[in-house]
Amino acid sequence: MKKLIQLIQIAKRDLNMDDDVYRANLKVWAGIDSTTKMDKKQLDKVIKGMEKLGFKKKKPVKRKIDQALLDKEPRLKKLGQVWTMMKAHKLLENGSYIALENWCVKQSKSLNDGKEIERLDWMAPISNELIERLKRYHLRLMKQAMTVKIAAVLRYYKDLDMESLDDSTEMFAVQTNLQASRLNIPVNMQRARYLTILQAFEDCNEFIKRFGISVDQAKEAGNAKTS
Repeated sequence: MKKLIQLIQIAKRDLNMDDDVYRANLKVWAGIDSTTKMDKKQLDKVIKGMEKLGFKKKKPVKRKIDQALLDKEPRLKKLGQVWTMMKAHKLLENGSYIALENWCVKQSKSLNDGKEIERLDWMAPISNELIERLKRYHLRLMKQAMTVKIAAVLRYYKDLDMESLDDSTEMFAVQTNLQASRLNIPVNMQRARYLTILQAFEDCNEFIKRFGISVDQAKEAGNAKTS
């Protein structure tokens, strides 16, 4: 509704329509001389009336953000790198830089005295805080993804009590320990460090590819060994 009213105001301006003529036309087209009192059907009628008088809607131009824009500022470049990594891990429905900009705009309000910053290339003053928030968001998504992807694999290990693994953080720790021992790789106990957890996520994905089999396949393999 708000966008329709804004469109009508643009049409009024483009057609150089005086206020008296404008309100007279509103009454003819919709029976009311104020757009704020109209419903969607009435607003649509007004727009059609404006179009008959020569108003043409302009198609919105889709804004694009390329890597060169982020490369101008090192901290924004880092922000883009974290976002790109999240996309590579298939943790985002939309991995475009426009989607990153939309995420940053929402975050900027609490970091900029309650005022949103509308463009990604204007985010440099709060880029450090945005990077830290994005890292935490990345970790949350990784934990969720790993819990879903690796839970089936964990069922094959009788020494693990799945009932006790309610906490997502504990589940994440068990998963990284499990993949490390299975692949014979060293385990860095400093898992609170971002890059270490990032590597653990990569290793867990590799673990699934190499050892993740279905329950039926596991049973068949066990029966074959018994026979």
